[in-house]
Amino acid sequence: MNFILPYIEKLPYIPDQYNTLIAQLIAAFLFVFILYVLARFSSWFFNKYLGKLVARFNSGKWFNAMAEHQFFTAVGVVVSALAAINLYPVFITKEVAWLTTLMGKLTGLFIVLSFAWLINSVLDTLGRLFGRNPNIPIKGLVQALKIILFLITGLFILSLLLGRRPMYIITGLSALAAVFSLIFKDPILGFAASIQLTTNKLIKIGDWITVDSAGADGNIIDISLTSVRVQNFDMTIVSVPTYDMISKPFKNWSGMYQAKARRIQRSILIDVDTVKFLDRPMLERLKKIQLLKDYLEQKEAEIKAFNAERNVKENILNGRHLTNIGTFRHYAELYLASRPYVVSDNADFTLMVRQLKQEAQGLPLEIYCFLNTTVWTEYEALQSDIFDHLFSVLPEFGLYAYQQPSGRNIAQGIKLLSEPPSSSLSEQ
Repeated sequence: MNFILPYIEKLPYIPDQYNTLIAQLIAAFLFVFILYVLARFSSWFFNKYLGKLVARFNSGKWFNAMAEHQFFTAVGVVVSALAAINLYPVFITKEVAWLTTLMGKLTGLFIVLSFAWLINSVLDTLGRLFGRNPNIPIKGLVQALKIILFLITGLFILSLLLGRRPMYIITGLSALAAVFSLIFKDPILGFAASIQLTTNKLIKIGDWITVDSAGADGNIIDISLTSVRVQNFDMTIVSVPTYDMISKPFKNWSGMYQAKARRIQRSILIDVDTVKFLDRPMLERLKKIQLLKDYLEQKEAEIKAFNAERNVKENILNGRHLTNIGTFRHYAELYLASRPYVVSDNADFTLMVRQLKQEAQGLPLEIYCFLNTTVWTEYEALQSDIFDHLFSVLPEFGLYAYQQPSGRNIAQGIKLLSEPPSSSLSEQ
């Protein structure tokens, strides 16, 4: 302002008491004009040259994201704000108190908002590039940082307008902390959950998850600060609160896809009344099954040696004997191992057929193995093929699957009881 005042003092028809005010007004106008021109020029320069440099090294991906969110323009405005810090003492003095105060607040607001715009542009750019990244979804984290940015920016704006230090404003707002905690309860909980989900890599976009409490069973299509959106396999969309992904149990099936194998864990209920020792005719018939031939011959020799050593002759309970359910269990294991789509050569993937605790409906015989496919339709088809075969061969072992009697079974039983005895039986 001092470099303008001598020229103002030489102008006629201007009272001396207004010289300083007019000089200060002109200096303030020049100050704003210079900042405006500098901001426009810097924005043009960075958009044209820095943008080309970024596009050259990143094949346009980063450039498009930065240009979309006006990153280069924000950089130009920040350059103007940095210039304002240095030019302010040159153009604005303390001779006119009210104008000095006004320009000081406006300059401070310009600097704060410029840097806030730049940081917000950076966050928007990162959100645009990595917000839907399947490996590290940062959309929720970006939203949380933007909330923090807005709060800090608002704090500095209040501090400038009220002429108080930020700590004074924070102390004054502490009484409203309880109110804010209620209003922003979900964003606060979501912010904490987003950090845990991101840092621990619990979920990512594209994962198949199951959240029983929310009725979600499908693929994640979006992760935000307050919710995780899941598209179920029936094409409905469920919004699960982000905090629920931390506070409540859920199942993530991504490990299955990484292992490229999916588990079968399903039981056949065996009618216990059909469980018995193998007799000679059944043993000879089962020896004709290629998968069982070596096993039965080995077991037969082993049992004969054991019984001969203990001189087992009269009571069948005094010795060892094969059972139809044990033989079927071993056959099922050999059958599974012989299928090319069942993982049988990797110790990390268990293959077994086991008995579970007997139930009122029968004896569960559980099939536990892994198929080398994660495609749903293929998995279901192969699983059905396995159980089609096992159900079909049960009678060969003298076994039957338990099935509760239906109305048709009861009707047939009543019909048989109501029929008169045959003539041959009456004559006898």
